[in-house]
Amino acid sequence: MTPEELLGELSIRIYEPPLSDMREDGRICNAADPVAVLMLILDFDTEVAMNGIDNFIGNSSGRYTRETITALQTIGAQSQATLLEKILAVADEAVMTHDAIQEDRSGLDEFAITSFEKLHGDKWDAASDGIQALDAQIDYSDMLACAETYAGNHSAVLHRALGIIDG
Repeated sequence: MTPEELLGELSIRIYEPPLSDMREDGRICNAADPVAVLMLILDFDTEVAMNGIDNFIGNSSGRYTRETITALQTIGAQSQATLLEKILAVADEAVMTHDAIQEDRSGLDEFAITSFEKLHGDKWDAASDGIQALDAQIDYSDMLACAETYAGNHSAVLHRALGIIDG
């Protein structure tokens, strides 16, 4: 498989056991594991694309924002790592943390659908504006190109993790 195909296959399979178990047991935090590194990158890209950067911070993937910064550095996406560090600093300063966002969600029914604005009101508007301005500077295409290169460099490990024996 090409690095692009490997990344595509991984982007699907990380949401199924056994790879999805890496989130539950904490192995996703292992910066020495190429599978964990790419899972963090793919989770970040997917969550931001689907729900925006504010919701990334507050959702399950946002628990691993610091690890995602390390993963970005590991794949060579230095500018993206720096911008995510700045985003996290703005969020932390405003106490717009993963835990604070989750606390606001705690009163909702399971699977409730709401918007960030409706749920949190205007308490984080200034921080959110700053965070979104920083997010607009992240080159996600370049980040994924770095991820493809990294996948190519760790092809054998990824093939094994995916159960593909021809790679």
